[in-house]
Amino acid sequence: MRNSICITSIALSCSCALAQNIGNDNKSAPMNPPKVAPATTASQTPAAAPNSATSNTTSAATTEPAPPSTKTQHKINISGGYSHQFNTSIEEGGSYTADRAFFGLSSRYTISETVTLSAAIAYEYDYYQFTGNSVFATTAWNNVETLSIVPRFDVRLNEHWSVGAAPILQLSGESNADAGKTITGGGLANFRYAFDQTHVLGLGLLVKGQLDNSVLVVPIPLVDWEIKKGLRISNVRGPEANPFVGLELVQELSTQFNVALGGAWEYRMFRLNDTGPNANGSGLEQQITLYGRFEWKPVPQFRIDFVAGAALMNQLELRDSSNNFVASQDGGTSLVLGVFASYKF
Repeated sequence: MRNSICITSIALSCSCALAQNIGNDNKSAPMNPPKVAPATTASQTPAAAPNSATSNTTSAATTEPAPPSTKTQHKINISGGYSHQFNTSIEEGGSYTADRAFFGLSSRYTISETVTLSAAIAYEYDYYQFTGNSVFATTAWNNVETLSIVPRFDVRLNEHWSVGAAPILQLSGESNADAGKTITGGGLANFRYAFDQTHVLGLGLLVKGQLDNSVLVVPIPLVDWEIKKGLRISNVRGPEANPFVGLELVQELSTQFNVALGGAWEYRMFRLNDTGPNANGSGLEQQITLYGRFEWKPVPQFRIDFVAGAALMNQLELRDSSNNFVASQDGGTSLVLGVFASYKF
């Protein structure tokens, strides 16, 4: 699993493709944006799409409107991040911690003033440590890797309406899992309506196959709405390496600093190793994370986000290779700290 992911990542990176789970190419609005809907794509794997629906695919992304020029423009964005989920109790005894690393690379081509093409690739590495006497402490997972590949296109229909769509390919499993059994696919589509420069609404739909042979269908509202000058509610302005879409209340402090309060649903499903008591089975982790975020842009191209919050309503689930239910346990509330960064070329 690790070798195949690394090879795929290198190949796609060389072809200039990548961003976040569902293509998190989040960009702040220009000072004087045109009255058009920004090209926004929602995601998760549930990875990047979460594996989410984001993938590590439930995520959304926004691309600034194409300038009025027929000349092709090319932009590259590289992003990364790290978060630590502190000790999380498990019912019936036990606990776990999780360290997560994120990497994203995206390439965006402005073909014309109405058409934008992009390619994105997102990678997430999760390291779990279980303790105690629960079934998860003795038979569950440790190292989980998720790779999401998301090409997409966005089209501006007129000064108000825009549409977008993207296929999704994802590999998610433990490091020694059979790579061929970690693959899932799906797609997403969305439309947006811009009332004016600072008020945009839309709706996206994520449809993605799951490792237990089910289909995940997630409607994703798209919101970027200025309540008053400097204060907005949005789900397209979070850290670019984070594969999960969160709805945030964002306060713009200056051209360099913003603060936000938000929440996001995190969903990860992955293939287990091909050896052990649940060989070729699947694991699932899902939770709701509430957080505060501090954003700093020392220069316009470079951004750093510091995140602190709490993971709530944790749930772990285990299935065997025939998709039969093995165990499910709820977890307690835990502290989460993270830092993310991105740079645009």
